[in-house]
Amino acid sequence: MAFDDKSEIIAHFIGIFNTNTEAARLRSDYDKFRAEVKKTDGPNDLMNVNVKVTSPYAETGFQPGLNINNYSYSAQFNVAAPAHSLQDAGVKALNIQKIALGTLPDLPLDSQIGGFGVYSFTYFLHPPSSVATINIQQNLLVDDDVFANVDLGVEFVNPAAFHAAVNALATTAETLQIVQIPDLPENGDAIAQNALATVEVLANATAPEMEGATIDLVHGQDAVGIVENGNSTDEVSNLRDAMPEVKQTPESVETQDDAPGHVVNTGGSTMVNQAVVTTNWLDAPVIAVMGDYISVSAVGQVNVWNDTDTTNIAAGAVISSTTHGMNTSTITTVANAVAESGYTGGPETVVVTRIEGNVVNVNYIQQYNFAYDNDVVSVTFSATETYLELSDNTLINMADLVELGFQYDLIVIGGNMIDLWVISQTNVMLDTDSIHVEGSFSGNIDGSDNLLWNEALIYQSGVNTIEDMTDSYANTAMTLESGSDSVDDGVLNDEAMDGTQVLRVLYIEGDLLDVQAIEQVNVLGDADQVALASETIQSEDGANIEVITGANTLINVASIIDLGIDSTIYVGGDQYSDAMLYQAGFVSTEDPLVVSDTSGLASEAVLFLADDMIESPQTGSDADFAPVISNEPPADVMQSVLA
Repeated sequence: MAFDDKSEIIAHFIGIFNTNTEAARLRSDYDKFRAEVKKTDGPNDLMNVNVKVTSPYAETGFQPGLNINNYSYSAQFNVAAPAHSLQDAGVKALNIQKIALGTLPDLPLDSQIGGFGVYSFTYFLHPPSSVATINIQQNLLVDDDVFANVDLGVEFVNPAAFHAAVNALATTAETLQIVQIPDLPENGDAIAQNALATVEVLANATAPEMEGATIDLVHGQDAVGIVENGNSTDEVSNLRDAMPEVKQTPESVETQDDAPGHVVNTGGSTMVNQAVVTTNWLDAPVIAVMGDYISVSAVGQVNVWNDTDTTNIAAGAVISSTTHGMNTSTITTVANAVAESGYTGGPETVVVTRIEGNVVNVNYIQQYNFAYDNDVVSVTFSATETYLELSDNTLINMADLVELGFQYDLIVIGGNMIDLWVISQTNVMLDTDSIHVEGSFSGNIDGSDNLLWNEALIYQSGVNTIEDMTDSYANTAMTLESGSDSVDDGVLNDEAMDGTQVLRVLYIEGDLLDVQAIEQVNVLGDADQVALASETIQSEDGANIEVITGANTLINVASIIDLGIDSTIYVGGDQYSDAMLYQAGFVSTEDPLVVSDTSGLASEAVLFLADDMIESPQTGSDADFAPVISNEPPADVMQSVLA
């Protein structure tokens, strides 16, 4: 079909336009293709570089009989050697004149090699340092959840009303706990003052009078060994075996053939405080203390809880409590004799190092867990299987310190020597749950099975034997105080110094302070309110629902491990040694909403709680709390959970 002139021109123009457009498009595609090809282009040829290495040294054959002429030799070095050897203190300078190279004969420390000259040794002994750490670890959780997809006409208490009840239990535990760690020192001098104040409190401590509380307070050898809930035993109980059943086999709910179709879990929280302090800082086979010697080991363990659960099933039955509280303590000392050396005889020389002021090894560890987990659930199920979890929280504090220091043959202390090791552990739990069911019910309700666990270990390697100060050690202390490095002959001839060729002596002008303090606190509020619709509770095969409102675990584990050697301690002043063990438990059965006085709340908790958390809640109609439930399905399916 022929076109007129104008149509031909237009068609021709359009054809040219389309051709150019297609060419541009092909060019763009071609450029992209070339770019990809460029990426895979092979590398260029390697450069051919010739490297020529020359050296003026040439390898020669074996040359036996190498001769070296006698000449003067001088060297300075420090050598680490086995304990009690000639070089044990570290050789600072070795000066030898006109001596042929080779092995020197065994000679006294200052001697002359016939025909060759004189050699001498100068020793340098490193002084100890001090160490002080403060570790404060704190967790706070507020997890008061509300889940409601049906209105069963049940009036709930506002979850915040249980905060004051938890605080009241914490106040009870604070009253019951008589073992406190020393106050944090403001300066170095306050370390000894606070330690002595704590020792005085522990020495005069008496068991508080509290109706319903189980209390055991012992001193001395009665506190030594393994003691659990006031009873001596030969083996520490296993924490794993004591865990709640659902935590021993957490997979059982999903894997067992008879697992319930519907599970409501508002419990299962875990709190853990764990601390380990291992020290081997400063020790000697002989220690002379011109002042007083004080050594105290103390453990205080308290468990307080309220686990009174109620339900409208079986005419308002009270669910029995299976909460378990355990206090287990181990205080032990084992012998560790000084290793024998190959040297026989007493010291041939003395090397002294000095410290002006105090030497301290101080570690403070404070661990706190606070949690409010008071859940409200009003639920009916429409699915075949449902798993509703509003809790299962985990709060953990952990600290692990290892400190390795110095050992000497003799330590002389111008002031006092204080060893204070204290562990204070407290668990507080409120788990008063209420469960409302419309109609009959034959399912499984686990409202208890909680565990409150305190475990403490104070382990000392090295037995300290206390003796009255002798004249030889007292004279040595006065000589060192005057600035001289000489040691009394009675000290050099002491049997304890046999096998020591170089006597390493540390003189401390002030006090030797060893303070290890661990405080652990767990506070949990888990007062849950659960309402269930009856039409889905039973099936043809029987119960198909499980309710878990307990299964909480509160754990405190602390260890103080002091590694040293057997020592004889000569004391010029007074001496006091004691081991103390305090274990207490209290179970409250009162209505938690009646007990709301928080005037004595522990200061640590006040630091975390907002004003509205510690105010006394109202009871009665003003405290009733009914969740607002819409008949319309929510646009956000997680709305009820997030509420």
